Amino acid sequence: MGKSTDFQVGPNGLFYLFSGNKLAAVDAGGQKLWEAAVTGGAKTGRLIFDRHGSIFYPGSACIQEVKLNGGSGWSFAVYQGNSKDDPQLAFGPGNLLYLPLASGLYAVDTAGKYKWMMHWESNDAISTQADQGRKILACAGTTQAVYVATGVGGKENRLVAVTGNGEILWGYWLGDIKAVNLATGSDGRLYITAGPIKNANGTLWKVYAFDDKSNGSPLWSNSIKCNNMTEPTVSEHGLLYLHADDKLVALNQSDGTEAWSNLFNKVVTAPAVDEGSKRVYLGTQDNRLLAVNRQGRLDWELTLDGRVSCRPLFGPGGIVYVTTEKGSLYKIQD
Repeated sequence: MGKSTDFQVGPNGLFYLFSGNKLAAVDAGGQKLWEAAVTGGAKTGRLIFDRHGSIFYPGSACIQEVKLNGGSGWSFAVYQGNSKDDPQLAFGPGNLLYLPLASGLYAVDTAGKYKWMMHWESNDAISTQADQGRKILACAGTTQAVYVATGVGGKENRLVAVTGNGEILWGYWLGDIKAVNLATGSDGRLYITAGPIKNANGTLWKVYAFDDKSNGSPLWSNSIKCNNMTEPTVSEHGLLYLHADDKLVALNQSDGTEAWSNLFNKVVTAPAVDEGSKRVYLGTQDNRLLAVNRQGRLDWELTLDGRVSCRPLFGPGGIVYVTTEKGSLYKIQD
């Protein structure tokens, strides 16, 4: 398939992945069904699927629709200067698409119609151009709010919660950090990893839980001593998983306390959870796929033909799908 980015499964059971300057659809047997040219610049973000049969992805200050059969749909674009930010897009309240840019947050419906735009700061409305120092770090949405993490020059990093009408519910200062990762759960909560934070005790990353009613105060937070941390992975069995340096860490979603942590070397992916088997899967830089049980013990590992840098996906009956940097797609029976 060629070197690809993370792949995702659509509502029709097909796998979708960016490979070079194309978006490809692959069936469960590994057969490529179609390819579509990618528009909107060299960088693209994660796909979003709606229930009516469309795929959406963000490019450089734009949203592009692709039909499930690979046909082109509408495009929505905003004029602004060049940005080095990774494109972000979220599906959130009002069944709208939310495109966060340096100039503001744009809401667009699934037919491609502009709904509204919200400035990040009140003085942005009278500025002749967007704040070129502002970075969009991450975004995620629930049915109640869309959450966006922004910063300016590695400082002034904050998280804002916005309603479907473009009103800010609350904000929370994240401090002087370099990276923020957001994940939402079926419980309506937002889980965050943010860091690194350097102090007298070393380098820390913070893990938070919020909801739309938290008024800007975390439901809980936890500090973990490490240099690097992945995005959090939310499970349906009460545990939140993340990889911190060489450790897989499981936190209790209820209060953020550590359930367990275990050492797993050379891991490069965020954890992936199969709710059927309750196993956690990790990819490594030395070509291995690891399967870890709910108690944090290694159940098995498998060596593949290349570095496993994309999170696995899952099918019915214990099937695990994995891509490698050699361009291979594996279908593995757990």
